[in-house]
Amino acid sequence: MTTDSTPQPFTAAPHGWRLAFADPEQRDITVVPIVGWLSLPDGAESSLPGSPVEPAVLWDNVGSPYIETALEFLKGNPEIHVHQVLAPGFDVRGLPDGWKIVEYGD
Repeated sequence: MTTDSTPQPFTAAPHGWRLAFADPEQRDITVVPIVGWLSLPDGAESSLPGSPVEPAVLWDNVGSPYIETALEFLKGNPEIHVHQVLAPGFDVRGLPDGWKIVEYGD
């Protein structure tokens, strides 16, 4: 364990953390892996309002995988919002009637 309290710009996420994006138009919640957390300066915009960190997510496309922050994804898809941050071992809660859950990559 380190005693250094200096904020790190990026910290890898332990295995199993995921982010659930809700898409009202498609009536689904897409779950993607979180690969890390970016430390944010005070007052910075985040996909998780009031959070001091921003999740970096993996879009594991065959042949062209890429990583972006959740905020970057949301800015490019304004109809979508963060539904839930999922710690390892936890499942999506509060699924609206008639919606489905999509594990990204399935």
